[in-house]
Amino acid sequence: MKKFLITLFVLVGVSSIRAHAQDYNWAIGVRGGVTATGLSVKYNFDPANSIEALVDFVQGVNVYALYERNIPVITSGFHFYYGGGVNLGGWEKHGDTKFTAGINGIVGLEYKIASIPLAFSVDYKPCLNFAGHTGFHAADFGLGIKVAF
Repeated sequence: MKKFLITLFVLVGVSSIRAHAQDYNWAIGVRGGVTATGLSVKYNFDPANSIEALVDFVQGVNVYALYERNIPVITSGFHFYYGGGVNLGGWEKHGDTKFTAGINGIVGLEYKIASIPLAFSVDYKPCLNFAGHTGFHAADFGLGIKVAF
């Protein structure tokens, strides 16, 4: 945990010296949601396209890979995003872990604070698992905070 906190503070310090802090290439943080809670890493290819990886530790270990399309809204720093992707992992239910694979959608709103390297998000990420623990999981709303650099 100490190494994580030191790394987080170093990333904040390095990213705060960037001249154009409003935009970012990489962001690392956490997402708290109903079915996907864990670590988040996001890479922006350009202002309109990004990919995000989530590693969920709540109901087993699941990895999500999502393509997201970003649209500026409201005012500087706000982006509406939408997209989709896949998930793989082990879903644990009642002490039984099953391999799981599925497809996901995502829609959300992110705000990157211009003066500091933090981005906050709120999203909705439904999931349709077609292998292992199958079914449609519609109730995944999440909140996120990321260090952007």
